[in-house]
This record gives sequence, C-alpha cells and structure tokens, in this order.
Amino acid sequence: MHAHHHSRSASWAVKLALVATAALVGGEFVAGTLAHSLAVVSDGWHNFTDIPTLALSWVALYFQQKPPDHQKTYGYHRAGVLAAFVNALMLIGVALVICYEGYERIVRPAPVASGVMLGMGLIALVINGGISLALTRERHDLNMRAVFMHNLGDALSSLAIIAGGWLIRQTGRTIIDPVLAFLIAGLILWTAVGIITDSTNILLEGLPKGTSLERVVAAMLGVPGVREVHDVHIWNLGSESRALSCHIQILDMSTSESERIAHRVCEVLANEFGIDHTTIQFEHTHEPGDFHTYMPEPAPSKTVSGK
Repeated sequence: MHAHHHSRSASWAVKLALVATAALVGGEFVAGTLAHSLAVVSDGWHNFTDIPTLALSWVALYFQQKPPDHQKTYGYHRAGVLAAFVNALMLIGVALVICYEGYERIVRPAPVASGVMLGMGLIALVINGGISLALTRERHDLNMRAVFMHNLGDALSSLAIIAGGWLIRQTGRTIIDPVLAFLIAGLILWTAVGIITDSTNILLEGLPKGTSLERVVAAMLGVPGVREVHDVHIWNLGSESRALSCHIQILDMSTSESERIAHRVCEVLANEFGIDHTTIQFEHTHEPGDFHTYMPEPAPSKTVSGK
C-alpha cells in the first residue's frame, strides 16, 4: 500500500513538472533567441531534456505499479532504472552540444541582452526550484532521483544565468555568456555520470550501493544453527528492492527447526540490510562441531573462518 501511494504521489508530481517545464522551455527559447543569449538558449535545451526525462519517468512509474506476471516474474522494478539510464545518456549528448555552441560563441561573439537574461533566469529559478521541492521526498527512487537531479541542476543553472546577466550588465563582457554555458554543460555531465554509474550497477546486478558482502555474510553466520555460508549473490531488483540467494549449511535436523533458522536469517537480512527478497538453499551435514566458513563467489579460494 505504501509503495502504491508513493507511486501515485510521484506520478502527480511528474505530471505537474512536465507541464511547467514545457512552458518554461518555450519561454527560454523565444527569450534567448531575442536576447542573443547562448546561456539562456542552452538552459532552454537543458530544460528541454527534462521533457522526455519526465515522460519516461512517468511511464516507468506506471510500469513499476504493475504486479509480476508469467513473463516478468520479478515485476517491473527495473523500468525506472532503465529510464534513468536512458535519460542520463541524453544528458551527455546535450552537454556536448552546449560545449560546441559555447566554442562557436567565443569564436564569433554576439551582443547579449542582459535584462532578458535576468528576467528569464528568475522565472526559471522559480519553476525549477518549485519542481525540485515537490520531488524532494521521492528522490530515494533512482528514477525519481534522476528527475530530481535534472531539476536541481536546472535551478542551479538559473542562478548562474541570473548572476551572468547581472555581470554582463555591469561589465559589458559578453564572454560571460558562453562561459556560463560551459559551466551548465559541466553540471549536466556531472549529474549524468552519477546516474549512469548507479543505474549500470543495478542493470548488471552488481552489489547494491553501500552494501558490504562481508558484513552480510557475517550477520548470517551470527544466526544460531548456521555453520557455513557460500554461493552468496546480492543484487537490486529495482532502486529500492534488494534480493539475495545463497547456500547455508546446517546440521541434519527436522524441517520445523530449519524453518526457524531460515526465518531468523531472513529477519536479520531485512532489518539490517534492507534485503526483502531472499532465497536460501539448505545443505545438511552430520559432522559435529561449531565452525563457520564463508566461501564467496567467484573467488572460492578466499575463505573467512572462525570458531
């Protein structure tokens, strides 16, 4: 129920952001062209990328609400992650175009209407700042984090445009305009790289960010009755859902006793590491003693043991 409420509130926030961003983009393109301001036009393109970003994010939110089926047995958790990855690639392309336009403006300077820059910068700051504020509570989801970072970057770009318009008015140096465009491009690239790194790790089923394999295994070994843990795999199903599979060796015992151990292991994993989808295969042994051994994959030669 909580996840469904989160998806609905995020969906409404994305829809409102989409309408506001489309209106802002149109205004920046017109104003930037009339003012001969590359910074304003660049910021327009920066905001323009938010339109497919928001559209993709809305589609991803729709799919994330769909339950698992016979073909997508894990559901559609990664729809948002895939949307974030695609959006970040688009950001890189836009940043490169802005850098090229900035170079062209340095080679062939043009007069800039600083008053229009100031006015559009203030309008953009209000819109992008409002969108970022609306999305603040949703940024724990990678898909929504991509949208939040887009709009936060837009708000910072708006501040830069306001400062640039004021400086151009005070000094008359129009080179400030393409310099601002380069700064905006750098901000875009920084945002994109972070999102690509996180989304790629999830898509490649890497260890969830902030998770220590050794700590997870040590916690499982601390459960009474667990003698050995190996073939451990931990991955993200989506931005917020984590899964684990492993083999656990226990003494030969009744099914009810082994179920108690499995329940305790799952409880520890959920409470301490947020791993909510666990698959455990028990292996039984008759050997006496109380020893713990961890054999990780894919390097079985590395062993952690203790008595």
